[in-house]
Amino acid sequence: MPIETAQLRLGSDSVGMDAPILERQLLARVSELPGVRQIALGRNMEGSFGAGDYTLDLELADAPAMGLASALRGLAEVDSVVYRPIGGGQREPLLRDGVWRTLMFRVRPQASAQQVRALERDLLRMPDYMPGILNWRLARVLSADTWTHVWQQEFASVNDLLGEYLMHPFHWGWVDRWFDPECPDWTVEAISHAFCPLTTSLIASHTSKETYTS
Repeated sequence: MPIETAQLRLGSDSVGMDAPILERQLLARVSELPGVRQIALGRNMEGSFGAGDYTLDLELADAPAMGLASALRGLAEVDSVVYRPIGGGQREPLLRDGVWRTLMFRVRPQASAQQVRALERDLLRMPDYMPGILNWRLARVLSADTWTHVWQQEFASVNDLLGEYLMHPFHWGWVDRWFDPECPDWTVEAISHAFCPLTTSLIASHTSKETYTS
């Protein structure tokens, strides 16, 4: 079961539009695309960077939905990836009214397969040290796009993301080496960091249909 995540940057036709009306139009256009089984749309919070105004997540049929950029032309510019999970976990599958964080990143072409696998392992170790990460998923991108991976987490509140997660010693003392150009282990050359409100757990809703592959 492929999943698609997109960052939506509002287009010229959306300027000045009332947010609830705009969101209904976005959802209506996306829902008309073939192969879409589930849609989640969240307005990105202040502090997101390298991202858009909204995060859009789609659960797809076997074939990816086509024409997302065309469907949203005028309303939003689309930066999307189609991916399959390679690992993840859950602590709170019944999470409601939380925070959804999406990190899309691109590994350097020069990075070895060994480096990439080590990076992936370290990301998936983060929940062992950070109880505020309630549900999580790491995926490799299938589509030939700007990004190579998608790393997603669900939190009870934004403070768990901006506090424990971003400031944790394991993050800065160990994981950050993969993202730091001044470190010999530098592997990731670009990121998109977005977080938005979450009504119910997206990871839990997909898990029964996912098969993780290494």
